[in-house]
Amino acid sequence: MRIVLALALAALVIAGHVGLWTSDAVPRELKADLTRINALAWGVVLLPAVGVALWRRAHRRRNAEEAGDTG
Repeated sequence: MRIVLALALAALVIAGHVGLWTSDAVPRELKADLTRINALAWGVVLLPAVGVALWRRAHRRRNAEEAGDTG
């Protein structure tokens, strides 16, 4: 289910960018600025989330190994 939601969100973001870049009402410089802002915002959101997920996976794996050693 998470994959479906992630793909739907990605599709919406991509559709928004396609709509922005195909619009004649928005100047090219503004299109580039908005695209950069969006990329930076997603980076600020996704990079820490990926880091936390990797940290959590490592701790779960370590805890599972420790539980196996004592049992």
